[in-house]
Amino acid sequence: MVSRMSMVSQKNVTVINFAQSHVSIDFSYTVSEIQNTVFPILLAHGKSYKLAFAKNYDGQKFARSRALSRVSIGFS
Repeated sequence: MVSRMSMVSQKNVTVINFAQSHVSIDFSYTVSEIQNTVFPILLAHGKSYKLAFAKNYDGQKFARSRALSRVSIGFS
């Protein structure tokens, strides 16, 4: 019975260590690359969606030809 309790404790430590990890993903694609790869998969079965890639900030439009995204997932 003692060895079984030890195994349970080791599993709990592993879960705690995983929960304290940090994942960060950066990616950059042109809009045309995204449209050519991702959207045809998402827009299957004849569905059509209108998408806008321009953003207004202080009256200026950012370029539509570039999209930069950053995903950060943290567990603490």
